Amino acid sequence: MLPSSQRRGDCKACRERKTVCDKKRPRCTACVEANKPCGGYDLGQFFINVSSHGPPPVWNRSQNAQKYLVLDLDSQPPVSGPSPSSVSRTPWQLPAFTNPDPNDIPSITSLFLELYYRGFNGGQNSSGLLQPGMESGGWRALLPSWVGKSPVLDTAIGAMTACFVGTQYQDDSLLDQSNTMYLNALQMVQQALPEPNSAQRTDLLATTLVLSSTEMFMSNGGGASQLTHIEGATRLLRMVFNHQDFEELHVYVLNQGLFEAIFQRRRYHFSSPSYRPLIRRLYSCQRTHQNNLYFQWTELILPLPNILASTDTVSAAAASASPAPPSAAQAVLDDLSALEASLAVWHESLKANTLGPWTFPTAQSTTEGVPFPLQFSSIEVCTLYSLHWMCQLLILDARSALLACLPLAPIPTSLAAQLSEYASLICRSVQFCTSNTSYAAAENMFLPLFVTASYYSRTGDFDRMKWCVSCFTKIAQEQKIGFSIERIDLSDGTVNHRTGTPHTVWDEA
Repeated sequence: MLPSSQRRGDCKACRERKTVCDKKRPRCTACVEANKPCGGYDLGQFFINVSSHGPPPVWNRSQNAQKYLVLDLDSQPPVSGPSPSSVSRTPWQLPAFTNPDPNDIPSITSLFLELYYRGFNGGQNSSGLLQPGMESGGWRALLPSWVGKSPVLDTAIGAMTACFVGTQYQDDSLLDQSNTMYLNALQMVQQALPEPNSAQRTDLLATTLVLSSTEMFMSNGGGASQLTHIEGATRLLRMVFNHQDFEELHVYVLNQGLFEAIFQRRRYHFSSPSYRPLIRRLYSCQRTHQNNLYFQWTELILPLPNILASTDTVSAAAASASPAPPSAAQAVLDDLSALEASLAVWHESLKANTLGPWTFPTAQSTTEGVPFPLQFSSIEVCTLYSLHWMCQLLILDARSALLACLPLAPIPTSLAAQLSEYASLICRSVQFCTSNTSYAAAENMFLPLFVTASYYSRTGDFDRMKWCVSCFTKIAQEQKIGFSIERIDLSDGTVNHRTGTPHTVWDEA
């Protein structure tokens, strides 16, 4: 018999029978041999196995591997290439500081990319390396081709790269020069915007992306100053849609605005159905970096910001003296169902083309991490699954809120367990993308982790919300780049949807 302290992590059936549990998923060996249902794992305070009823007594590994989101490596079909379980990460060390000149734009851009992707360890075959162009932004790998396009863009690139490099090496001189170049770029933007052809200048549109990243590297990510550049980009992009002359750059600008709209649960101009044919043309443009599943996903979820905003409007009205008619909630539910159906097809393609997540058979013993962190074949795959689970979390949460607004509409009893499961899966994926990885890799988890923290905040689960915020704290410490207190208060352990009023840099656009 094992003492209770040594049986932590055992399933409920093994704890009750006081037998040894090997903690295999989705059923431990003891439960398989005894033909008993398995579940109710005691994994400590934060993350539990919410599928407590478990699979049926007669368990088929291949079927349940898909049903339970493939959390066991043995359930995976054979794949070519190195075994994922044999992949390991080595500690990162910055290359020697060479005192770069931020006015030498090609050289400092090259150094920036080396540090941003941590390419200085690029000789190893590691799941911790993210291929250039595969991060959620994706456009940074294009920077060398942008150098020399215009003085304003070069100045912005110099500011951004000097800021990132200076932050990594904690070099005050580089940071001071970055601030000066950033202010110069802003002045050049304000001088250029009143010109007649400014709306058609791709260098100005690229500048919005670069200045937005500069704000993020200044630890202002999610603040009003970053939002200024994101909204300026959206204004310029609307002019591009009027002329319908699309190129690769426009996809990245569109997706930047899409992500920010999801962060804030606010309407997005290009989420309107009227834009759908033109957006299909935009996504058909040739791209330098394919990453097709990711771009398919971003195109599919374009309706999501408006759905979330409508859900919040209907929910707020239900608590007021003038509730919205039931037809309003039903219309949003129909939109949710349509989005869910399209994402289901995409998910099947994801499972068919990638190796799914798994866990190692023994629990992680550190107090800071989840007991059974998920493992993936690559950062790219981790990103795709995390974004998918994030969407499912948002969809189910919105459905729950809308059903509560409808008279006589029962809320499925399974909904709470499904929400907990998707939130837990995202939390169990954070470590893979953010621990001892590049900033490019960690950046992929910002939106899923923030959405999960916000979900816990809305449901009053402040312990789990603070756990999510603690993950942002660890990212800030490792990457030496923080977040705007307007979005994530690391000291208080809270998150906030709404950002302050943007500044007026791009008002002439």
